[in-house]
Amino acid sequence: MKILQCLTTILFLIIYFDDSAQQNYPQHYFRNPLNIPIQLAANFGELRPDHFHMGLDIRTQSRENLPVFAAADGYISHIKIEKLGYGKAIYIKHPNGYTTVYAHLNSFYDSLEQYVKNKQYKDKQWEQDFDLPEDLFKVVQGQFIANSGNTGGSAGPHLHFEIRDTKTGNNLNPLLFGLDVPDAIPPVIYSLFWYDRRYSVYTVQPQQIAIIKKNNFYATNSIIKIGSQVITLGLRMEDLNNTSPFRYGVYHAALYMDDSLLFEYRLNNFSYDDSRYVNACMDYKRWTESNQGIQYLSILPGNQLNIFTPLQGGGKIALNDTSTHKIEIEISDEKQNISTINFSVQYDSSSSKNYTLPAGATVCDVNEANNIATANAQINFDANAFYDALPLSVYETLSTSTKQISPTIHIGDYTIPVHDSFNVSIKTNIINDSIKDKVVMQLISGNSSSVIKGEWKDDWMQGSFDELGDIRLLIDTTAPVISPIAWKSNTVFKAQKNLIIKCKDDISKITNFKATLDSNWLMFARKNDYFIYTFDEHCKSGSHTLIITAKDVAGNVAMQTFNFIKQ
Repeated sequence: MKILQCLTTILFLIIYFDDSAQQNYPQHYFRNPLNIPIQLAANFGELRPDHFHMGLDIRTQSRENLPVFAAADGYISHIKIEKLGYGKAIYIKHPNGYTTVYAHLNSFYDSLEQYVKNKQYKDKQWEQDFDLPEDLFKVVQGQFIANSGNTGGSAGPHLHFEIRDTKTGNNLNPLLFGLDVPDAIPPVIYSLFWYDRRYSVYTVQPQQIAIIKKNNFYATNSIIKIGSQVITLGLRMEDLNNTSPFRYGVYHAALYMDDSLLFEYRLNNFSYDDSRYVNACMDYKRWTESNQGIQYLSILPGNQLNIFTPLQGGGKIALNDTSTHKIEIEISDEKQNISTINFSVQYDSSSSKNYTLPAGATVCDVNEANNIATANAQINFDANAFYDALPLSVYETLSTSTKQISPTIHIGDYTIPVHDSFNVSIKTNIINDSIKDKVVMQLISGNSSSVIKGEWKDDWMQGSFDELGDIRLLIDTTAPVISPIAWKSNTVFKAQKNLIIKCKDDISKITNFKATLDSNWLMFARKNDYFIYTFDEHCKSGSHTLIITAKDVAGNVAMQTFNFIKQ
């Protein structure tokens, strides 16, 4: 029976590894989407806030408007235009079952650009997200489809390129498709850590293990004494290649104890929705506080990402005796450049350290709903909220602002990740019903702030957030400020290409922007707080009246009228 079980396990692993192997993807079917050699600014699987990077960021020589080409035959199946995220993006479906995505574009090729523009004016909406029929915009490999840019959530000119499984929608690692990215350099290991897994990762601190490097091999100077009988490991590591100074995410890692595989992942084939599990794949506290990405070589109880080889124990190292145990870690990139680290560990009870929970903390169990109440707040987490058991501190403090009409509800801190949204209900102080419509909920999480318009139920306002921090109710009666950039009313425009307006709110964000030119809707693109109109056929020569309206989260509206002459 044991022999049969072993054979079954071996067969399963062979099937698993073959399924994830590079040769299963068509090699060189997709061409470089640019006409310059591929140099990467980011690869698939690089660590990002709340997500893995889901494609390749291809450098465009610090320039915009480089021509972008279809990677293979197919048809344009989807268009997305948004103020953050992708900016302007094209999706192409290919007959071999894959979809390619091209993002942060400045403009589409002429006929597609005009089609989209007509739809935007018909909808009176700049942001778009729509499908296209198969027979409308067919393309062939190498056809010009767009100009590269810096739109959406981009921080600099580049092309974001993805390959997806059309059927599942999952993102695939483009470097497994034979794209020409020279790489003979193995990944780099910076530091090694162990965690005492008698406790939650949100309770203990990582313990660093000193390592030395010889060529691509890493080791320790001595046997590592461990004060716990159950530990997991973590690595700070990055990948390199031959064509760019940037550093990247590591495609593959495997952990062995006494020659037995305990843990393994390959960064490939998962969805955008599941990408938020990146917060369970790394030491989130270290990441948020110092931008140091310590990646766990283990699977937290609430981590449901499908990149892991299914193995019993999920990477936990059991030291049930005082013998010396051999540990080997192997990391590699898509070209099979490999780095390894070898060392030995031994349980030593004399170095054991016990941890205690913070006073007054509520222990939130993983994979269970957790509900917490204070005098003026109710907080509800669903079963998917946390990746490991969590001692959560929740308390109230009195308001500190004349705009604040509730206590501040302190819910943990920003260094603890939450996988999905949780509900918060907060009771207000005495308030006149006539101004309830101007109340918003504000979350302060580290250095960031987010504001939403909650829903009232009697004197309680309810809303949802996906980060921990301090939450309070504020009265917002101040309208946004509308400011023309480098022009003013009665300006005469001669050679200018763009008209730029900044709209800024003191508490929240601009939720609605509208422009009319001589009573007709006029389209402005958006980049952060800036709204840009590019002069076109909708603004002919002559005198014009431009009316700008901006609304914030609380519903406060600002309106401003400008007159100008277009020559």
